[in-house]
Amino acid sequence: MFVLILLVGIYVWSSKTKTAQPESPATIETFESLSAILKNRSSSGAELNHAVEMILSRFGTINSHTIGTYKHLVESLCVHPRTDSKLILRFEKTLRQANPAYAHEIEQSLGVGLGARG
Repeated sequence: MFVLILLVGIYVWSSKTKTAQPESPATIETFESLSAILKNRSSSGAELNHAVEMILSRFGTINSHTIGTYKHLVESLCVHPRTDSKLILRFEKTLRQANPAYAHEIEQSLGVGLGARG
């Protein structure tokens, strides 16, 4: 009986210490961290969707210095094992619409990425 009471006491004490721990602070998502998710072959589909949404909403404007980076992102997304066609096309289409001056380069990188996927 004493052992049972001791085990219940330990269980209650351990559950209180778990809830007393402060929550971890929210991570700040940078362009580099979001890009790393797209390039990481072990990223899940949900992580890819989140990274694409954040890149499009916060970093969707391309300039002459960043076009190469975006081309590599499109290619990386195309060959990622957990991506799907809807995600690829949404990323490419939104980038083209937001940056019409670079539409040709974005379409070329899509072709290269899809060609490498096959």
